[in-house]
Amino acid sequence: MEIKILHWYYDIMNLYGEYGNIKILEKHLKDQKLKVIVDKKTVNEDVNLSDYDFIYIGAGTEDNQMFVMQDIMKYKEQLKEYIDSEKVALFTGNSYEFLGKTIDEKEALGILDFETTTLKDRKTSDVIYKSKFLKKQVVGFVNKMSNIVHNLNPLFEVEFGIGENENKDIEGIKYKNFFGTHISGPILVRNPEILEMLIRIICLKKDKNLVYKKKEYKNEKQGYELVLSELKNRMNDKN
Repeated sequence: MEIKILHWYYDIMNLYGEYGNIKILEKHLKDQKLKVIVDKKTVNEDVNLSDYDFIYIGAGTEDNQMFVMQDIMKYKEQLKEYIDSEKVALFTGNSYEFLGKTIDEKEALGILDFETTTLKDRKTSDVIYKSKFLKKQVVGFVNKMSNIVHNLNPLFEVEFGIGENENKDIEGIKYKNFFGTHISGPILVRNPEILEMLIRIICLKKDKNLVYKKKEYKNEKQGYELVLSELKNRMNDKN
C-alpha cells in the first residue's frame, strides 16, 4: 500500500528544521511495511491536494508567512475540501494561522473561525501541554509574535509555558483530522505518542482494514522522557 505525503513550502517554512518531522514520519510508515512517497512543493508549483494522505507545513519567519499566504490562497477550496473529507494534516508554528479568517485584518483562508493578531514583542518558551486525545504530556518550544482569538476547538491545555493568547490555558487547534499548533521544530521527533496517533489516523483513512503494528522505539522514548523531566524540573522551580 502507498502513502503519499506533501511537505508543502518545505524550503521557506522550515525555520527550526521541521523537515525532521517528515523524516521520522516516513521512517515509521516504512516500518509498517508501507510504500511512502514524499513530495516537496513550494511557491508557484502546482499541487493537487486530493492526491495526498498527509499534508505538512512548518514554521517560517513572519515575512515568509505573508509570502506564502499569497500563494496558498489559490488553494482555499482544495484545502477546505481536503480537511472536510477528514484527511490528515499537521501545520506547526505560524503556518496554522493560514487557516483562520484574518491575520492582522488581512484576509486569510477562512476555513476555520479564529483570528490572528500580531504582538509588539516576541514570545518564546519551552512548553508542556496536555490533550484529551493523548495519554502523555506534550513537550516542545514556541516562538511567536501572534495571538489567536475566537478559537473554539483548542488542541492542547497548557501546563507550563505560554498559550495562544492572554488566556494561557489553551493552545493549538483541532478540527476533524487537521491539527495546528505553535510548537515549532521536530514535534513528532520529540513526542512519539503524537507521531503514533497521526500514523494510526493516516492508515485508518487509507484503509479501514489496515492494522497498525505496535513497535518499540527505545531511543525516541528515552529522548522524550529526558526532555519532559527537564521541563518538569523547571516548572517546579517556578512554582
